[in-house]
Amino acid sequence: MNKFIPMLLLALAWQSSAQTLETVIQKGHELAVVAIAVSPDSAFIATASKDKSIKLWETRTGREVRSFLGHEMTVSNITFSRDGKWLLSGSYDKTVRIWDVATGKALHTMVTEDIITDVVMDPRMKFFVAAGYNRSGDQDSATVFDLRTRQKIVRLPVNADESRGFGVTLAISPDGQWLGSGEDNRLINIYKTASWQKVHTFQYEQGWCGGCATMLTFSPDSKSVFMASHNGPLRKYDLADGKLLKVYEEKTEDLTGIAVSPDGKWVARTTEKNAMVWEEASGRMVATLPAEEKAEFHRTQFTLDSKELLLTSDNNTAFAWNYSTQKKTLVLTGFLNSRDQGGLNYDPNFYWQSAIAKYVRLKNNLLISRDGKTLIKGKFGTKVKQWNIASGKAVMEFVGHKKAVLCYDLSADGKKLLTGGGDGRIILWDMQTGDSLKVIETYREPIFDIHFNSDETLVASSSWDATMKIHNLESGKLLTYIEFESYAAYNILLHPNDLYLVAARLDNSLQLYEIDTRAVVRNFVGHTDVISSIRFSNDQQTLMSTSWDGSIRLWDVGTGLMTKKLKGHRGAVLTAVFSADGKYIYSAGADRVVRVWDPATSKTVRTFEGHKAEVTSLLFSPDNRMLISHSVDGVTKFWDIASGQEFFEHIHLGEADWMVKNPDGYFNGTDDARKYIHFVSGLKTYSVDQFFQEFYRPDLLPRIFQNRGGGSDLKGIQGKLSDSPPPTVKVAVLQTAPGKADVLVRVTDNGSGVASLKVYHNGKSVALDPAALKLPSGKGQTFTLKHPVDLVGGSNTFTATASNKDRLESDPQSAEIFSDHASKSSTCHVLAVGINQYKNPRMSLNYAKPDAASFSKVMDEKGVNLFKSIELYTLYDEQATRDQILSKLDELAAKISPEDVFIFYYAGHGSMVDNQFYFIPTETLRLYDASSLNREAIEAATLQEKFSRIRALKQLIIMDACQSGGSVELLANRGASEEKAIAQLSRSAGIHVMASAGSEQFAAEFTELGHGLFTYVLIRALQGEADGAPKDGKVTIYELKSFIDDQVPEITRKLKGKPQYPYTFSRGQDFPVVIEE
Repeated sequence: MNKFIPMLLLALAWQSSAQTLETVIQKGHELAVVAIAVSPDSAFIATASKDKSIKLWETRTGREVRSFLGHEMTVSNITFSRDGKWLLSGSYDKTVRIWDVATGKALHTMVTEDIITDVVMDPRMKFFVAAGYNRSGDQDSATVFDLRTRQKIVRLPVNADESRGFGVTLAISPDGQWLGSGEDNRLINIYKTASWQKVHTFQYEQGWCGGCATMLTFSPDSKSVFMASHNGPLRKYDLADGKLLKVYEEKTEDLTGIAVSPDGKWVARTTEKNAMVWEEASGRMVATLPAEEKAEFHRTQFTLDSKELLLTSDNNTAFAWNYSTQKKTLVLTGFLNSRDQGGLNYDPNFYWQSAIAKYVRLKNNLLISRDGKTLIKGKFGTKVKQWNIASGKAVMEFVGHKKAVLCYDLSADGKKLLTGGGDGRIILWDMQTGDSLKVIETYREPIFDIHFNSDETLVASSSWDATMKIHNLESGKLLTYIEFESYAAYNILLHPNDLYLVAARLDNSLQLYEIDTRAVVRNFVGHTDVISSIRFSNDQQTLMSTSWDGSIRLWDVGTGLMTKKLKGHRGAVLTAVFSADGKYIYSAGADRVVRVWDPATSKTVRTFEGHKAEVTSLLFSPDNRMLISHSVDGVTKFWDIASGQEFFEHIHLGEADWMVKNPDGYFNGTDDARKYIHFVSGLKTYSVDQFFQEFYRPDLLPRIFQNRGGGSDLKGIQGKLSDSPPPTVKVAVLQTAPGKADVLVRVTDNGSGVASLKVYHNGKSVALDPAALKLPSGKGQTFTLKHPVDLVGGSNTFTATASNKDRLESDPQSAEIFSDHASKSSTCHVLAVGINQYKNPRMSLNYAKPDAASFSKVMDEKGVNLFKSIELYTLYDEQATRDQILSKLDELAAKISPEDVFIFYYAGHGSMVDNQFYFIPTETLRLYDASSLNREAIEAATLQEKFSRIRALKQLIIMDACQSGGSVELLANRGASEEKAIAQLSRSAGIHVMASAGSEQFAAEFTELGHGLFTYVLIRALQGEADGAPKDGKVTIYELKSFIDDQVPEITRKLKGKPQYPYTFSRGQDFPVVIEE
């Protein structure tokens, strides 16, 4: 019997209201992608995964639009409704769900008795079918439901493949007249949907083949059916008379999918190891694609234009493959598929590693510093990071583990940190300096939990190797050792009296140990799944535990008896904390909801909703006014407890990339983080960079945090989009002669004017003739720009974007053309400016000129084998005037060609005044006098315009510019504005910029280095130390950026006790800068 659970009334589903702007992280799937579907208009692709989620992707951009969350096991298959408004899914959790594509909400959930292995929907939208198998002894079935009422129409008996888990596969003909079921033993049954009578059974002639699941699909004209089976051929049958029409492949091993192109010209099938495409008419195989290692194929489908095959894979991605060119054209992926896992590379899709992968994944706690100003967390590669809550910027890194850090504990005074790593090491750290004070190498397997004892002389720890140990922190000596033989202690907790220790083991047991005798003195019996967290109440009389069994339990420590069981979460509960007064319990877990409980009544009294992944950590600020919640996707949310409102958010993507934002959309973050984060309103996506000019506010966010989001009259992105829609652009490129082309850009005013238009060639800004720009100024008005360009050999991508009068940018649009025009050998032009001597002697520096000279020298030595020639231009001290620098840039603009490389190096003073960044030439007398700077200095916008006129598509700007004077707070405020100015320089000119964090230079000149610190690291990088993966003798822009980002903080920490983070922003192509001989 099926049970129907209505989630929303379909009649009300399409009553629209103002769309809410969502922040979406391009995460990708965490486990294998097993099914795929294309929307009827081809605008979207949906994928289903073993990670229990469905994801919707924008076909044009590859952006992740949203996740459909609610299934509790593998989502086996998905299909769109004919109008594209609904998505139908089936899951191993025995449910079938209908989803609203526009909102991601489940409209209906049908609970069945079967493990669902396939679902299909009638193209006429009259019915849908779900099929699978059960282990209750009842007959396996395919059940047909009325789409409008969700009532069962008929139940069709099937013979499901249970041994290999494929169950039953389904197909419905494009005209809706035929239903097919693929079953075990290499057979398919065909039914007439008008009567539900079986009319054909097609089966291979060979004998019984248990575990040989069968797959099928209908031809676009609904006149024939294709079938294939494990250990059987790929065949085509006529539906009218049941005759065999064609055999494409005599034997198919480990079949996973079958598809026919919408135009009927091509047939494809996938096995675990490869994909093949045949020409339908001739039966000729035209293309084959082997699966990559650990990337076995699952289901497949053609795109609606029949030009590409969509493939799903065990490597947690899906992709479009053009079988004519044999190239991938679109990969549906995210940062989860490329992040540094800190050496803990357990494969969750591999049976023997899936358990440890699951346990490690959910070790994801946060710590808050005693002053409440910073957060601390591991899993940043092999590092532990401490970052400022208000700004989001890292303030310290703890480097010493060889694998990711899974657990940590902070001393009572906040001055020491304990960490336990995947490398089996325990490290004690000085929080002020980031230095390691003690290293204890004691395990060969990952450490799951770690704690100080009450007087912080001992450390207790537990490991995946099923042991628990207590060490003396000063000597490192092992004092207590408990071996469980099996089932590791996933969580441990020392009693405040240091006499007892609580262990929550992976056999679901919860036990109290007397430490001296290592004897179990209490068993807390009740949990039926992994215990995810344990905590004592404020008076230490009560032990609280949370579990994957969905419960929170309170235990009397003295008796071991359970006193309360709180149930309300859907799925695993992963963490819980007591409120400061002990009156409430806050819990969170797999259902992504933070719940507040009144233990006296066992009722939920409040919820905090907004997370999109499992919540693993909950914290309170020291003043108990703020709740902090953290989820496995790297998102940290900050809630005002009094109002219940979220007012701030941190997003961490891997080791180095992060973003901070408030609900209105004001943000700060790294350059690369913005590539993985975008906004979605309904089904429309917006890149973060479309709002960069107005909403990138590193200066504003700390103030927003301090005000808990209140006291601001700033309009958010949602309001801006409603009142001021950005323009739209379209781009085309036409070749006019060898090596020449015209770029055509059509701009449409959508009601808020068009203030500017930018065109980029391979990421580099193209200088446009202002006289040729007749920008539209009225809703619906258009303008088409025709701009001649020189092509470089190979691929040429032209991208255009336009901004409205409120500085909101259009979605960038691109067109590509390939040129086989022979490119000239490139010349590298280096302009190095170094100023030690200023007209004002108080501004003199020690290493700016030598740094510029050293940079020029290393480029001349290391670049000689990479370029046809290297042209060096230097301006030092009194030569480096405003006029000389600008004149030299004009001179270079006249001689540099698109194939060349241009590098501008500047060492000297920089200044930030009135939100404008200035380069300070030698004649400048005052650093912070606006009128003087406007006369004597060079504003960043001026340099940006000069760089855009230099035609080299590959440009690198290096700035080692320091500021001096002013209070720490003043310098910090300048630094936030400076960061935006440098980022804007990179974006607008389409160039790579690497800069020292000038406003907080300790004047960055260290006698022991003989250089400014930034340039010292830069030169080491160019001398070959930045040559990373692949180690090929070349140092590219991105290798240079990665080395600087990694080394500058570590060296400044060692020299000054505080890390300093450079500004690195990249636009345009990656390219090699130097090469080893």
